[in-house]
Amino acid sequence: MSVTAQSIEDYQQMAAENNPEVRAAFQQYLSSLEVESQVGALPDPEVAFAYFISPIETRLGPQQARISLTQMFPWFGSLSDNRSVSEARAKAQYEVFRETRNRLFFQTEKSLLELYELEQSLSIAKENLDILNSLVEISLRRYETDQASQVDVLRAQIEQEDLKTQIALLEDNRKVLVQKVNELLNAKEEQEVVLPDTLIPQTDIESESELKNQLVQQNPALNRLRYREDSAREMKALAAKDGKPSFGVGVDYIFTGERSGVTNLTNNGKDAIMARASFKIPLFRNKYNAKVDQAELNIQAVQSQIIDKENKLETDLTSSLRDFYDAQRRYELYDQKQIQRVNQALNIMTQKYATDSSNFEEILRMQRKLLDYQLSRIQALVDMQVSSAYIDYLTGKNNINLNK
Repeated sequence: MSVTAQSIEDYQQMAAENNPEVRAAFQQYLSSLEVESQVGALPDPEVAFAYFISPIETRLGPQQARISLTQMFPWFGSLSDNRSVSEARAKAQYEVFRETRNRLFFQTEKSLLELYELEQSLSIAKENLDILNSLVEISLRRYETDQASQVDVLRAQIEQEDLKTQIALLEDNRKVLVQKVNELLNAKEEQEVVLPDTLIPQTDIESESELKNQLVQQNPALNRLRYREDSAREMKALAAKDGKPSFGVGVDYIFTGERSGVTNLTNNGKDAIMARASFKIPLFRNKYNAKVDQAELNIQAVQSQIIDKENKLETDLTSSLRDFYDAQRRYELYDQKQIQRVNQALNIMTQKYATDSSNFEEILRMQRKLLDYQLSRIQALVDMQVSSAYIDYLTGKNNINLNK
């Protein structure tokens, strides 16, 4: 099965739609939304039925059975605090989903860029193999006419075989990378990955201060911790309310039988209705105070986690910017200077070789240097794009909104 994609973004979208880890994270978020309707509701009313084995005799007749209905109510604001805790936890779970999706976007782009680097490296190596093949033929012709030594032929053949081995390894690596991309896409059948022929280098990037502001505001891992802090604060308020009294109201309906032998008794056998009120008084304060203290410690713990996470993310951002600028310098060096100089030197030495065979070893060395620079150029280009993609991941560039 063959798949043609116009851009890396197409593959990212395909991965987001099919990847089971992302689906699982979103389903967990949907599951967390169902908690609010559970914790924000009143406790279920209690219904009790009692049957008097020995009826209680009253003036209006014997009481035979009783049905009781009771509804308990927590302290004022407890239900809204429960809903707030649930809402904050659901938002934190949504940030987990966004973090998972953004990480998948980065992993997909990184894998595709590595595949692009490999394919370009393979193409470059094959082009250089063609050149080496030509050099082998030239050295053979010159050897046959006694214009070159057999050593020139052997040197060219050694370089030729080394490059063939390198090409074979690149082709094997391509299979592994295609399989890795299919794993990220959760493809049921192995799909052929088709990438653009060219990759335009990204030369501009926002300043470090701007990127740090974006990171602090938009990074899902940081936002998740902030929602956890909100949840811990609501839990502290809820713990304080747990130490307040709760109350309940109820009603009893008592079935009363008629008194026998009495004919003129008003309301003879009339059923009785009784209203009740109850209170739950939290007398043992230690456990409620411990709940409040625990919630406060949780708040402090999350605050420390936020500081630690922010410091680590900023370090990652600084490191990624260093890698980006380093790759940018390397790309410009190889693309604008070194490759041009090596090509120029090769042209001069090749022309000289027509009359003087003494510099053939140097031609091979320069040809190998050209191959190294060409491979280094494509590696620098990909390193630059991978660093940029990781910066996008850190700053939450691919965040999606709740209403989507």
